[in-house]
Amino acid sequence: MRLLAQHSEGFDPGEPWIEGDVTTRQDSRLFTQMVARRTSPHTGREHAFYRLQGPDWVNVIAFTKELELLVVEQYRHGINEATLEIPGGCCDPGEGPLESAQRELLEESGFSTDAWISLGSCTPNPATQTNRAHTYLALNCEATADLQLDSAEELQVWASSWKEWEECLRSGKIHHALVLTAFLRLSYWEGWPDLRARLLALS
Repeated sequence: MRLLAQHSEGFDPGEPWIEGDVTTRQDSRLFTQMVARRTSPHTGREHAFYRLQGPDWVNVIAFTKELELLVVEQYRHGINEATLEIPGGCCDPGEGPLESAQRELLEESGFSTDAWISLGSCTPNPATQTNRAHTYLALNCEATADLQLDSAEELQVWASSWKEWEECLRSGKIHHALVLTAFLRLSYWEGWPDLRARLLALS
């Protein structure tokens, strides 16, 4: 890359700001809102930054033995409408990301498998959030259990062909940012060209 501009001469974006007081503004089940006062190492000026501290998340791109994609549909209260997504959720205390992904897939779809591939992780919103979102690919999934949903969870599970899902991605029907990111990660996986060819051969 070619540098076009910077804050000032000698500016280093990776130099940590000087930590001051950190207070808890609100503590909830999903996030703890922190207010951190930090001083710029470049200007010496102090600013308040709001940070949301919470557990890591997982998303699972799951294909059945028949090469159908497992999709969940549920009502989302942030936007007050239903969304099409992939199985996922929060990492429970003491769980690693893979263990959480396996649990969430089973709970939300009733499917399981031994074939898991990590597609990497991302930071959902590094400006304010401290957590990461991990994406896994699950292959050769089979129905092995009933749904095991939390008391506030209501959803239905769909089996989608790749052609149907790809059209949903193109049309904007899929608009959950972390779901879109998961499929971007899938597109960079080294095994994706071969898997996509198999999926398209079924369409």
